[in-house]
Amino acid sequence: MDAIVVRCKNCKHAMKFSAEKAGKKAKCPKCETIVVVQGEDDEVQKKETATAAKGAPESTAVAAGAAPVAAAAASAEEDAGGAYGVFLDPELEEIRKRRAAEEEAKARARKDRKKLPTVTKKIRAIPDADAWKKVRFGLLFMQVGVVIWFATHLMQGSYVILGRVEFPEFANLLAVNLELRGGDGDGLPPRRGWWDVDLLRIYLGMIAGRDLVPYATMCITLAALLYLAQALAWMAGYGICLPVPRRFGALGQLITSMGLGVFNFLIMFIFKLLPVLGLIGYVMIPFVVPEIVLTEYNMERTVPIHVMWSSAPFWENLLNLIFKFVFYLQPAFGSIFLWSVGTAIKSEEIEQSAKGRTQASLGTFFILFCFHMLSLCGASPVLVLVLRIFWTLWFCFLCMFMIQYFMLLMKTRAVLYDKIYPKHELEE
Repeated sequence: MDAIVVRCKNCKHAMKFSAEKAGKKAKCPKCETIVVVQGEDDEVQKKETATAAKGAPESTAVAAGAAPVAAAAASAEEDAGGAYGVFLDPELEEIRKRRAAEEEAKARARKDRKKLPTVTKKIRAIPDADAWKKVRFGLLFMQVGVVIWFATHLMQGSYVILGRVEFPEFANLLAVNLELRGGDGDGLPPRRGWWDVDLLRIYLGMIAGRDLVPYATMCITLAALLYLAQALAWMAGYGICLPVPRRFGALGQLITSMGLGVFNFLIMFIFKLLPVLGLIGYVMIPFVVPEIVLTEYNMERTVPIHVMWSSAPFWENLLNLIFKFVFYLQPAFGSIFLWSVGTAIKSEEIEQSAKGRTQASLGTFFILFCFHMLSLCGASPVLVLVLRIFWTLWFCFLCMFMIQYFMLLMKTRAVLYDKIYPKHELEE
């Protein structure tokens, strides 16, 4: 008997059924829509039904009697033989097998990927990695220099802050520090002579108070020595960084920084360390003890106290501003160098941070510049109060700058390490 061809109403897929399945329901293998298998008998039955409606009731009875028999036979064959007796489309079966093979291949690939060995060899992510290793090591010396600078700043600020609780005793302070050169027995120095006094101790006593003079002397002496250590640490760092790749002016910035470091070392040695140790008697007040203008001794005077006691007020204050400007140029050029490093290694975070530190260094010097210029304007109580506010701002801003500068150096070294020793890279 010929097979029955049924087309799905939903996807129009053609299916073949045996003639015995006529009148049964089947599922489309493509879209799973339920269809009814209609054979030739069903078409005959429909025609007979239409004829019976016009006057042939006996045909209806015959067709109705044959339907249960066919249904029973189809049900028995279904129970014995399988699901609906559907003939599968060879094309669809091939697609199904191909998809199953692809899924199995993907599963095997995922399983094999987990068993791959750990990558141990890496490539250099940036060129001239050996040169950048030296730069990274040189930045470590710059970090040490910043730590030393921070320690000296805190020591010098400590005796200034403690001195604010001392009551001014100028006469007793002079009496303690006064030594006679000798005389004719009346306790006075010889004719055309002068009292042999320790001017630096008097200045420190006016700033920190009579009882804290030993502490202030110790702090300023250690600070003078540590300033030299800081200059040496920075110059060593600049020297180690000299192999830096010649890009964005990095080499010129290092050479300039080394020149500034040599200049600052000589200035600190001659104008600060030697007077503090007592090896020379000259003390440049605005450079060594500028905090003297913050004291009560500077109030209600016609001329500010550091101007009155200076041997050459104009030149001393001018040289003091030049020395301080050159000193602050050194960390500014250090920040510019880090700016160039960030640009060279393509680290936007380092670029922006270094640019900010450059501006902060010059901004901190501007506050100090305003403090020194205001100290020349007079000695009224109101002006002394303003000077104390400017000094406090400078002290706090400088502390903040040094902390941020240290963190920038640390961040730069960390980024360089990641660039020199990248992770998850295969050897070429």
